[in-house]
Amino acid sequence: MKKTFLLLFILIFPSAFYVYLTAGKENSFVRLPYYGPKHPIVLIKDGKQKKDTVFYAIPGFPLMDSYGKFKNQYGNSPSSMQGHIWVCCFEHLKDTRLSPSMTILLNRVESRTDLDTTLRLITFALDSASTQSLKAYSTMVHAGRRQYFLATDSGKMEKFAQEAFYQPLDSSAKNGYIHFFLIDREGCVRGIYNGLHIKDIDELIDNISMLEAAYYVKENREKSKKGGDDDVAM
Repeated sequence: MKKTFLLLFILIFPSAFYVYLTAGKENSFVRLPYYGPKHPIVLIKDGKQKKDTVFYAIPGFPLMDSYGKFKNQYGNSPSSMQGHIWVCCFEHLKDTRLSPSMTILLNRVESRTDLDTTLRLITFALDSASTQSLKAYSTMVHAGRRQYFLATDSGKMEKFAQEAFYQPLDSSAKNGYIHFFLIDREGCVRGIYNGLHIKDIDELIDNISMLEAAYYVKENREKSKKGGDDDVAM
């Protein structure tokens, strides 16, 4: 137990300490950007209407998965994944040119974030794969327990990829669906990475730690406001 705590402390402390030191210093704190168009909303405050905007969030997706556990745990909407940071990509599972490299690098993300038990890694299959074939594929690529493989009709999946990710995020798929997307706990896109480049994937891994650290500091500040500084976890 002590060893696990020590490893977790080593993993998150540098990023959390950086966020803590630079909080409130806009010029020195590098915040992860939000991708996608903002949407206008109308709020009611003190009985008056107030216009505001919200960041783009990934819409729901009617999909199945390799074991049935994704639907059982999260339903069909990313909104039910609130509380989880997740990374996703789109792959043709039968492709032998791009998919093997992307699969290896997704495994790299999982192995280098193995202490982050809330992180979810999702592969959207662009093939019309059955539950059995998805399970066989996940076994073949040695996917860990935080990886999920989701599929539906290939035409619907490609439409979902374009309408939910590539078009609103102003990203191109002309070289194939080669991107990894970093999604925060609220379903907003916080990073886009080339899924074939190790340098990009290592940046993704660093950004996952930064995002987790930002949530960590925010949660402890909220505890501090509610119960005083003695309630802040150290």
